[in-house]
Amino acid sequence: MKLFRSLILLTILLAAVACSNKGDKYAFQYVTFKNDVPYSQGKEHPSCSFDLNVLMAHGSDTLFADAFNADISDFLFGKRTTDVRGAMITFIDSVLKVFKEDNEEQIRYAREEGYEPRDVDYEYIINTEIHYGNNKDIIGHFINMYQYTGGAHGGTFITCRNYRLEDGSVVTLDNYFKPGYEKVLIPVLERKLLEYAECGSRDELDEHGYFSNEPMFVSENFEIRQDTIDFIYNQYDIAPYSTGITTLSVPTDEISSIIL
Repeated sequence: MKLFRSLILLTILLAAVACSNKGDKYAFQYVTFKNDVPYSQGKEHPSCSFDLNVLMAHGSDTLFADAFNADISDFLFGKRTTDVRGAMITFIDSVLKVFKEDNEEQIRYAREEGYEPRDVDYEYIINTEIHYGNNKDIIGHFINMYQYTGGAHGGTFITCRNYRLEDGSVVTLDNYFKPGYEKVLIPVLERKLLEYAECGSRDELDEHGYFSNEPMFVSENFEIRQDTIDFIYNQYDIAPYSTGITTLSVPTDEISSIIL
């Protein structure tokens, strides 16, 4: 693990990025790490592959920057700190530890059963970007993440974290919509899903890969745009893996009565 950590410390980089027209008050830069870490030297597989490109805030508005960085460190790397780089290093260390243990277990089991051990490759890809697209001083941090830790296939997840520029606080369903918003939003989302899947009724959704018998719900994963609010449903939320990710775009005008 000492070799792994030395590689991490040497190759995690900071890269500046332009920030729309908000000036230096809300500036961002990428914390990046791209490397294939083999289980053992001299062998290509098994290996743990990382391609991480995560934005951190470093603008003059430190209240916003600290809140933004603490949230994204916690959400992506499980460590609530304003040091995104440090949180990423801790996360990589923890992944490599599990990766090593997983392959050691494969080797032990193979020896006991008398066959060649199966290589277990890991892959983690994270790309994030900032979206300015609303009129309420809210920005969206759009996260596209893929991970594979063995098995039939990996998983892709898209998430949007919305932040208020005034203090960096996270925008949630409960602090953006009026109480009882579900009664208005769920019928709208049901209609949008039928349009998206090109179905005439919920009974037809099964043919298009959706869980027609599961009740519709308001996704907590949403992006506030200029004229719409996009509700994102990841794999297995309302459909199996094969159906992919579903994004239902709701015009703000249709639900303005429930927005605070």
